[in-house]
Amino acid sequence: MFQIHEKKLKNIKAIGERVFLTKDEVSESVGGIILLTKEEHNLPPYTGTIICVGHKVEDPDYQPGVRVLFHDLAGFEFEFEGQKIYNIRERDIAAIVEKNVTIE
Repeated sequence: MFQIHEKKLKNIKAIGERVFLTKDEVSESVGGIILLTKEEHNLPPYTGTIICVGHKVEDPDYQPGVRVLFHDLAGFEFEFEGQKIYNIRERDIAAIVEKNVTIE
């Protein structure tokens, strides 16, 4: 899956402390409404896979193919060559998610 993203991003590159990633699918209700946490006032955390990092990203663990946890309000989404790309700052990443771990 990552090789597809790498190919699509050959003409665009993250700069500075920016990280480009693709968001994982979000759980939704039957009506298409995003489910809230039990307190019903916080949005759930989001996970995604890094596809590109800027030259000022300091954490060497943030590499293409790494899955991370972040909050949806941390950045913005744009479309490039038919691919939805999410752009966040390095500091907005909360954790690295190990393989086969599900965050709800």
